[in-house]
Amino acid sequence: MLKLDHVSTEYDRVPMLRDVSLSIEKESLVCLLGSNGAGKSTTVKTIIGLVRPMQGNLYFEEKPIGHARTDQIIQMGIAVVPEGRRLFPKMTVLENLKLGAYFVKDRQDIAARLQRVFHLFPVLETRIVQTAGTLSGGEQSMLSIGRGIMARPKILLLDEPSLGLAPKLVQEFFVTISRIHREEKTSILLIEQNAAKALSVADRGYILQKGRIIAEGTAQELMSSDTVKRAYFCQTDG
Repeated sequence: MLKLDHVSTEYDRVPMLRDVSLSIEKESLVCLLGSNGAGKSTTVKTIIGLVRPMQGNLYFEEKPIGHARTDQIIQMGIAVVPEGRRLFPKMTVLENLKLGAYFVKDRQDIAARLQRVFHLFPVLETRIVQTAGTLSGGEQSMLSIGRGIMARPKILLLDEPSLGLAPKLVQEFFVTISRIHREEKTSILLIEQNAAKALSVADRGYILQKGRIIAEGTAQELMSSDTVKRAYFCQTDG
């Protein structure tokens, strides 16, 4: 459904991604793991057209999108929940959610999408007139994911959704991500540092290190790989 084919990128002539290839099948949940600076967020920006590939190409439903505009890519069915939530703090919860359905004109459709978000995150319905900046960190994460769901995407890109959450909320959020994948039949690319949690809900995974894919496989294969444990899990646990 989404494929990166030998993609390389750079910022100001500094290489960022180096010959990256990965794919997400329809209705699959794939995680992209790596430490800070590995190139995870650059991968997201490349997928949605904020960074152009210097080499290689990207395909969505077999159509090349490497040089498409960001708005065109979003309308194709790719939504992103950005790192750091990136909400509009002075706008209400309802206003932030409706921005996720910016291209939708049918009011009944928007209302139905809102109800789906409130089904997943009931607390947001009780906060609809509250400004986003006054929400707790966990509630802001819910709102950011809810805004992404409002687009009813074919693929949802989740960039570090557990970042900054209290430990007791992290497990709850990964359960919710799994639930979204299962109930919405949405393909998900989950970008994370928390390898153990991400692999516990993913079908497949990729390990990114210094802009290169150093390992890939099923979630079980990666969890049991000595190479991956040494290169990633031991560093994370330490």
